[in-house]
Amino acid sequence: MTWTILRKHHFYVWLLFALPLSGCDWLQRTPHSALDGSGVDSVFEIRTNLNKGLVENSVGVTSVRQPGIIFGMNDSGHEPLVFAFDSNGTDRGIWLVDRATNRDWESAALGPCARPATDSSCLYIGDTGDNDARRPFVTIYRIREPNLPPAGSSPPNARTWTAERLNVRYPDHPHDVEAMYVTPDGSVMLITKRRLLDVSSRPRPALVFQVPGLSWDSSGIVTARLADSLPIVPGSAPGRQVTDAALSPDGKRLAVRTYGEVFVFAVDSTTGLPVQGTPPTSCTILGLEEHQGEGIGWWWDGRRLLLTSEGKNEPLYVVSCTLPAS
Repeated sequence: MTWTILRKHHFYVWLLFALPLSGCDWLQRTPHSALDGSGVDSVFEIRTNLNKGLVENSVGVTSVRQPGIIFGMNDSGHEPLVFAFDSNGTDRGIWLVDRATNRDWESAALGPCARPATDSSCLYIGDTGDNDARRPFVTIYRIREPNLPPAGSSPPNARTWTAERLNVRYPDHPHDVEAMYVTPDGSVMLITKRRLLDVSSRPRPALVFQVPGLSWDSSGIVTARLADSLPIVPGSAPGRQVTDAALSPDGKRLAVRTYGEVFVFAVDSTTGLPVQGTPPTSCTILGLEEHQGEGIGWWWDGRRLLLTSEGKNEPLYVVSCTLPAS
């Protein structure tokens, strides 16, 4: 595998030495500035050799229990499969989600399997994509996080995991959602993607809806509640549509990405929401020239961020942006 420090759009490119990774081996090797004037302090490109079936990956969920493991999935119209790969960009297996349909899987996150939280971890899959904002309800699936075999062994081929299912409606009208995170108490937070207008036809900030953790004990369709809004106005700049979010492992920071930017918020550990009155930090990632960058996760040092893109064997990017004080 070859690591490259990137300077695109007339920036220089340095080719570093080959460096095998196993989770966090390289974390002390911090490069210099890679995208001048963007707020990105450093960036590494990881070339990948992923499963050939992963062609429209819309998320980048990094495991806390299994450092170095990343979960991805295809979006609309594909089979209900979860793909695992590692920080070397190497395929680590596929899991079939039983009793699930992939209408438009656009969001995912790790969180507790039940409330109160246990030592186990679950993968939440959001069938929440709705480009035309017409779906009367969306679906969130929850499966226990798969335990991967040791590196170097043959990756499992489509093992089956049975999912819990939760149907959710919004309190006002349907929304297109591609960003989701799960708080330590099991609440699912959903962030709207596209341009919204208020009653005066003025653009609105992205909305945050909450589905309480206890909702999994309910039957029928659960109604989410409007919990907050973010100082991100979809449509107010090119590529400014919210495509993913990730809560840091310590629960103190929330990273939200668009096609061209990353915003990082300080988070109130009690509510799981951004701290009021504390503006987010931000950086511009357009210089990476991703094919269609949509996913974000936290690297295992808790300081850097992982970016993923749709496309076959698209590279992973590990970026360092300025973070708010926690």
